[in-house]
Amino acid sequence: MKGGYKAKICGTTNLEDVRLAADEGADCFGVVIEVDFSSRSLTVEEAASLFSDPPIPGVALVFKMKAERIETLIETLDPFAVQFLGETDPAFLKDLKKAYPSVELWQSVHLPEAGEETDLGHVRKTIDDYLRAGVDSLLFDTVAMSKGRKKFGGTGKTSDWNVVKRLMDAIRSPVPIWLAGGINPENVGNALDTVDPYGIDLCSGVESDPGKKDPGKVRALMSTIKEKSRDG
Repeated sequence: MKGGYKAKICGTTNLEDVRLAADEGADCFGVVIEVDFSSRSLTVEEAASLFSDPPIPGVALVFKMKAERIETLIETLDPFAVQFLGETDPAFLKDLKKAYPSVELWQSVHLPEAGEETDLGHVRKTIDDYLRAGVDSLLFDTVAMSKGRKKFGGTGKTSDWNVVKRLMDAIRSPVPIWLAGGINPENVGNALDTVDPYGIDLCSGVESDPGKKDPGKVRALMSTIKEKSRDG
């Protein structure tokens, strides 16, 4: 990857971890906003301090949030980007981009866990729709069952990275593609070698407890990313 691989530390719940991500060289941090299946979720109001003059750009993650609340989120937090978990109506994305052109819109594309079949035709069509809607980044993540329901993001599960690579080669996306899902300091090197994404997006792989980052794990992760960036 020319220019080096990017890193987004997600599931951030406190200012200390925002600073940790920045100090170790991450490019941005992510905050889960009002997502009921996430133990790391904050309200818009609780997240305000994290987005107030942050040292690196902040990304707000939402799942099926009502349009009016998304507008409140943007106007309150002024995030660098809003990331949508689950499938999103392309028409809504297009309208939101017109209303807030300075805010990047990132869209997650969730694939099954490694070993499960993937409907590549559906995934390709979905990606094409998002690209036509004007999204600024795509993120390949893993959907997994948790407590009887589908969980989008923060699963700690990997998808089939060879499938991700085939998709990337097929779509030749004009926007950056990030890889997420089950990445940690031990497997990030293999993830980069296999997929060669624009960047890595991870949450549980660098935590000591849900919502609390482990400095040693963040440091180890960033060390490997920087090494692989130099190799590239």
